[in-house]
Amino acid sequence: MKHKRSNFAISFRAGNAGMIASFVMAVGGIFIGAGATYLGERGAAAQAARIEAQTTFERENTPEEKAYQAREKIIRRVLTGAPPERLPTPQYTQVQKIKPKIVIIFDDMGLDRSALDVVSNLPGPLTLSFLPYANNVDELAQLASDRGSEVMLHLPMEPQGRADPGPHALRSNMNGSEFIKELEWNLSRISNYVGVNNHMGSKVTTNEAAMKTVLAYLEHKNLFFLDSVTTGDSVVRAAGSSVGAKVFSRDVFLDADAHNPQAVFNQLMLVEKIATETGFAVAICHPYAETIAVLGPWLT
Repeated sequence: MKHKRSNFAISFRAGNAGMIASFVMAVGGIFIGAGATYLGERGAAAQAARIEAQTTFERENTPEEKAYQAREKIIRRVLTGAPPERLPTPQYTQVQKIKPKIVIIFDDMGLDRSALDVVSNLPGPLTLSFLPYANNVDELAQLASDRGSEVMLHLPMEPQGRADPGPHALRSNMNGSEFIKELEWNLSRISNYVGVNNHMGSKVTTNEAAMKTVLAYLEHKNLFFLDSVTTGDSVVRAAGSSVGAKVFSRDVFLDADAHNPQAVFNQLMLVEKIATETGFAVAICHPYAETIAVLGPWLT
């Protein structure tokens, strides 16, 4: 899924008082500064709210947003099995239906070298997303790239609840300098990657101020962000629209029911249907033995 050849169009609530802020906009673009990442003043938050109110209508009525909402209706129908609505076919699907595309992303790569070897030998093309805290992760990511896989960075983010996202995760209680420091550490761990998706992150991806910071930084580096959609309350699309970042979204988790081959197969059927009806589908999975056993023959 190379950044330059990606074919699908790109796409939160402030969490707590410490994160209420506006991301600073500089003349001619977005100025990324650790000391100015979040503004804690109520006045800044109120100004941001007024600006958001003024731009919400325009954002919701762009051709891209209308196409996204039309596609979302189709996906909801596919996932729930509901009868089709009598809706006009969006123009963008008429073009993309000529050749449906499916993107398969393997998350949590880098922790197990043997898993990397197995996944790299699957018929591709595939996208591998590497955890930045894995040992020798840059070497492993380069190996995957050399073998023909697309490479992404799997950015650790704070989830709701007590699950541990791993070291150097972005957290909602960090101040601006801490947040930027950890973001830069993660992004520096591998090279030659085309985009980023969140590892966990159900808490941070509901915080618009935090996600504007992440997305503006990625846009500055010409990287896209793929929302793994670990929560239904994600505000990634809104944040991306505000800062002009390139954002995608995951459609289906193949192995949310871990180690269940039949469940993986059923999810693949949903992926096919979404791709056929909307022009493309984005699926995320993990290097589980059961997932690979089903995915290998399907890819062939």
